[in-house]
Amino acid sequence: MSFSISNALFATALTVAVAILFNQNLTQTLEYKQKDLGFIELFASQDPVVDIVAIHGLDGHREESWTAEDGTMWLRDLLPNDFPNARILTYGYDANTRSFAQMSTQNIFRHAEAFAEDLSTLRRKHSQRPIIFLAHSLGGIILKRALVICHGDDLEAERNLRDIPASTIAILFFGTPHSGANGVQLAEWMGRLLSVYMYTNNQVLKDLDRDSSELENIQRLYFAASKRVNTIFFYEEYRTPTLGGLRELIVPRHLAVIQGDSKARVAVLHANHCEMVKFTGKGDHNYQKVVDYISELMEKAPTKIQENWIRENEYRSIAKRQSSLASKPSVPKPRIPVSRSYIRRPHLHSFLTRKLLPISRPEQQPRCILHGLGGGGKTQLAAFWIEENQDKFNRVIVIDASSQQQVEADLETVIRSIGPQYIKATWKDAVNYLSSERGWLLFFDNADEPDLRLDEYLPNSIHGAVLVTTRNRGCIAYAPDSHIQVGQLKENEAIDLLHKVADITPSSKDATLAIVKELGMWALAITQAGVYIFKTRSLDTYLAIFQKHREKMMREASLKGRNYQGSTYTAFDLSFGLLPQRAKDLMKICAFLHYSSIPQALFEQSIVSGFRAYKVIESLPPPRGDDTTILGLKDIFGSEWDPFTFQTLVDSVARRSLLDSFTNDDGEASYSIHPLLQTYIKDSLDQKSHDHYALLASQLLLGAIRPLEGNSNAWHRQMVSHVDNMPMDIKLAHISHTLSFLMVYKSTGDCHASQTLWEYCYSQSGRILGPRHSDTITVMNSLAATLHDCGQLKEAKEIKRDVLSLRSEVLGPWHPKTISAMGSLAFTLQYCGELGEAEVMQRDALVLQMKILGLRHPKTMIAMANLAITLQHRGKMEEAEGMQRKVLALQTEVLGPRHPDTIMTKDTLSHIIHDRGQLEEAENLQREVLELQMKILGHRHPNIIIATSRLGTTLHSRGKLEEAERMHRYALALSTEILGSRHPYTIAATSSLAYTLYGRYPEEAEKLQRESLELRTVILGPQHPNTIITMHNLATILHSRGKRKEAGKMRRDAMMLQTDTLDRGILTQQGHSTSTHSTPDRERGT
Repeated sequence: MSFSISNALFATALTVAVAILFNQNLTQTLEYKQKDLGFIELFASQDPVVDIVAIHGLDGHREESWTAEDGTMWLRDLLPNDFPNARILTYGYDANTRSFAQMSTQNIFRHAEAFAEDLSTLRRKHSQRPIIFLAHSLGGIILKRALVICHGDDLEAERNLRDIPASTIAILFFGTPHSGANGVQLAEWMGRLLSVYMYTNNQVLKDLDRDSSELENIQRLYFAASKRVNTIFFYEEYRTPTLGGLRELIVPRHLAVIQGDSKARVAVLHANHCEMVKFTGKGDHNYQKVVDYISELMEKAPTKIQENWIRENEYRSIAKRQSSLASKPSVPKPRIPVSRSYIRRPHLHSFLTRKLLPISRPEQQPRCILHGLGGGGKTQLAAFWIEENQDKFNRVIVIDASSQQQVEADLETVIRSIGPQYIKATWKDAVNYLSSERGWLLFFDNADEPDLRLDEYLPNSIHGAVLVTTRNRGCIAYAPDSHIQVGQLKENEAIDLLHKVADITPSSKDATLAIVKELGMWALAITQAGVYIFKTRSLDTYLAIFQKHREKMMREASLKGRNYQGSTYTAFDLSFGLLPQRAKDLMKICAFLHYSSIPQALFEQSIVSGFRAYKVIESLPPPRGDDTTILGLKDIFGSEWDPFTFQTLVDSVARRSLLDSFTNDDGEASYSIHPLLQTYIKDSLDQKSHDHYALLASQLLLGAIRPLEGNSNAWHRQMVSHVDNMPMDIKLAHISHTLSFLMVYKSTGDCHASQTLWEYCYSQSGRILGPRHSDTITVMNSLAATLHDCGQLKEAKEIKRDVLSLRSEVLGPWHPKTISAMGSLAFTLQYCGELGEAEVMQRDALVLQMKILGLRHPKTMIAMANLAITLQHRGKMEEAEGMQRKVLALQTEVLGPRHPDTIMTKDTLSHIIHDRGQLEEAENLQREVLELQMKILGHRHPNIIIATSRLGTTLHSRGKLEEAERMHRYALALSTEILGSRHPYTIAATSSLAYTLYGRYPEEAEKLQRESLELRTVILGPQHPNTIITMHNLATILHSRGKRKEAGKMRRDAMMLQTDTLDRGILTQQGHSTSTHSTPDRERGT
């Protein structure tokens, strides 16, 4: 009861107040309203290049709506300083929902129509000048309706309203209620209360109410009118004061955006609904955000407006042609001419023939979809195939499918060309006509637009065939079982194309091959190169010139008279320029990754980890600067992994053939991008953007790199090519990042890639933590281990001596880390041939371990096992065997027979007794080791590779050649699968298999040993012991094949390298049977 009385009192008081005000202000308000309607020019430069047009919202005013409390009218006072080459207009209309004067009876349609007419008149002399609209609240609805009216105007109308949407490059919506506004119901309530003394425009309010039919109708029509308009949706962050002291979000985020508009961008403004378009100065954060968007849009304006008007003029010319068809005979499109330099692509030609000319009667209409990136040669392939097979069809119909209007126009031309009885026939009649005919081929060329639907243009008949060329992968749906990607040329095709276009016949193909590889085997790029070489006769110097002037040469259209139009980069522009911003961001990041095998899991794992780098060393955390880069990634990919959202993003790129999706060998989704497209993207970036996207790509990788779980390094193998692709300055940007990248290189066995990174980490750790810090010494030891793996044994030895000295100094000679450093140094001394010092050091380390930890401690037993290996290399085989047997007995008793240390000792013991000639026992031990490893570790652990390969070597020594071969082939296949082809284990397995095969299959043995030598030379270096061993083994195989001259040279080279790096005693022993073991001796316990 009290609530009703309060409302009644409030209404009565309000009514009295309004009545008084009404009489005082009626005349004044009418005059005020009339003079503030229509357009007013706030600023115009002498030669404006763009019109910035503002339209206010509900209860707004063309100037006051954009004016802050301090009097700053930013459209007039601020914007001209930032955009001096713009003309700035603001529009006023009567949108008052409560007024002391008579209210306008206009509805949304009439407001929109008046706006469009006035703007068209104002721009009549400059109708093609680009427009950027700024629309607040209801102004956005008026604007959308106006664009719908303009878009639907007759193509040949004199008033030229279509000029407006054709010239519109962007709209910035500020709190526009695309789905209705919460405040409308409050405004309507207030309006009814005040209607005692005022006229209220109920129709506008009704149109704005949520779920109104008018809003739905505007939205439906607007989609078609705004396909090529860049859109920014701004939404309010704070609540707006309303009646009775309430505060409400008038247009919350979900209402301020158009659902389903994937191309649009969304941004928040830190203000309420009314204040979101009022800025006080250049330092206003909201103002700067708006200016940044406008700046970006104005940069694109010249290209965007050119594209729009090319398309608009095409539509208008089609309309003119159609209107004259009644009086002129129709002539169908001629067939597309085939370039004189076209190179036959047999595998694609045979695919087309199989699909379009089936041998037996087809059950469904023969179709073929040729899809791929622009410049790949789709149209020329189709034209050549048609020329070859034209006699198989009664009629070949060529349709320009670049737009829906052109498709319909071409179909109408086809049907009307048949005879005068079809002079008024439509495209639908053409489709029906073909449905009843036989033997036709309908060729849709350049069906690239994602929103082009071909379904209704395809005749319903199995007696004709359909061929489509497209950049839009979505067209695959028209023939899911009959599509093929037209991509890179095969090597011989690319070489032949370059020679044919350039009109040259060089004696060697080496220079040509280098050029076509640089150009990514891409047809249009190679044709451009051929034209340049034809003009300059500069085959040998082309590559150097190209690498210096790549962007200019790829953009230059120099193909006149050769049935090509435009350049490679222009072809890419057509697809890339139409991508939504987030899709462009994705592609710009991918440009800095390796072009092949970009796993979807990279994005998933990085998003799940928050894009944060792993902290490898606690005292060296990632930099705070990562936070800014991470925010950039979150803007593109979001903060949570959502497979559907990510797939939508990928689809927006893939449907334009800019990104290829495939399933890798493990059944996981992966992507690839053409390397020339990567180059195009990077060439289009200025230095600031280049660095920005390179950092984003690096951070994306860092978020996905984590320590391995389980036995396989498969994940790091997927990452290594992308880490390789990162610029070195980014990999060395911060020590924490470098340590993460090193995790990948370490697990994949790439010591040379690791060396520079470890050297950087060592210098940085010393600078940050100090040279005597424990973590600095750890990094120093890792650098030494890497140098050892790279064969730089002298350098490794010196650094390990320094590590031992520092450990002893800082921690004392009895500390476990000091003793471990002794063992590590001894391991390298062993490889350097300094076996005596190695033995002494290992004996000292063993004595210390026994004193500190006792004989039965695991570390003591490992020290004994390491000493036994050195004794083996010194030829003290009996002592080595005895010590290793003692270790094995102790470990079996203390740790158990299934412990990894016990199994490894059994493995090294088998190695020793193999060299002592106890082959049967060695074989038995190795079979036990392999069986235990498989039971405990599974069949895919790296240790299985070692055990299998060693068993294979022993079987070979025992003359069991077939089983030995099976073992080595299994080890090689497993290592390739789980570690990759470049891992030291895999290279060693290749060498072992070659050594086993050379007596029975010398040709395969030579091939494998050459592969092993090539990889070891690249990865380990020519002076690494294993590289020299491989040279000796290859020399043996070459000699057995009668290639004595090459064998002699290789052996001399090996001996020369050996003299520089190693003691002959090690190589002599390791260069025969033991050289074929799948790995070198493994450093244990360090």
